[in-house]
Amino acid sequence: MTEYKKITVKPITGAMGAEITNIDLTSGIDSETWTEIQDAWANYLVLIFRDQDLTDQQQFDFTQRFGKLIPHPYVKGLPEIPEIFKIIREPGESYSWDGFYHSDLMFLKKPPLGATLYAKECPPYGADTAFTNMYLAYETLSEGMKALLDGLEGENESGNPEKYSNKYQSMEELGKKGAMGAVHPLVRVHPVTGKKALFSSLAFTKRIKGMTDKESAPILNYLYEHSIQAHLGCRLEWKKGSLALWDNRVCLHHAVADYFGEVAKHRRVMQRATIEGEEPISIKGYKAMQVS
Repeated sequence: MTEYKKITVKPITGAMGAEITNIDLTSGIDSETWTEIQDAWANYLVLIFRDQDLTDQQQFDFTQRFGKLIPHPYVKGLPEIPEIFKIIREPGESYSWDGFYHSDLMFLKKPPLGATLYAKECPPYGADTAFTNMYLAYETLSEGMKALLDGLEGENESGNPEKYSNKYQSMEELGKKGAMGAVHPLVRVHPVTGKKALFSSLAFTKRIKGMTDKESAPILNYLYEHSIQAHLGCRLEWKKGSLALWDNRVCLHHAVADYFGEVAKHRRVMQRATIEGEEPISIKGYKAMQVS
């Protein structure tokens, strides 16, 4: 275990996730603190910073330290900062915008490196976000399944772009754009850690390249059900002023739509900033990089 001196780190589960306290993201972050944040992120994959009072610009500035920010391709961002957009659920709405476990924007050629999500308004309890560790999802597969997946690619599609806004009263489409798609390895290698992770979700991965939908379905369905087992993940409990940071390359996540009773009576307003990523590296591609 890493010993942290500048921040307080409380693991959430044995699989992933940590709460970070004893830090104010609105003030300057010195180099030692920044190193500890990066180390904690690499170790736990999902971090949630408690008791933050951030402006839109401060969320932008903190997130941008991890890489260039990109706007969502289908939903309008803030007028002054288009790279940040709101996810709003009004009282009485029961639809979850991201009910399926997924990695964000898998249909892009360069899926995001990660993202931050900031709670502006939230119910007094419930409406958690659940995550799962795709390193562990890969590592807990049989050797036979690992051998089968090595070299296979998934065809990822956005589907109907209107689904990103037409279910909510308070989200606005970014014009009329067509569907998008990209082919990525089903097993990707993290460019920093060199570790292998599954990269598949029924939300976007529609088939295995070279196979029909029907042929692909048993494999993709199994990988999804295997990946989202509760013991491979964690849940983030939201409170106003909490900021989550996750590694989109090796996590799946979804909003838990327990919008019943008292939870359904409250507005939920979250703000997401998305970090530009790189083209996923396959096992073969990573080995070639090591040789060169």
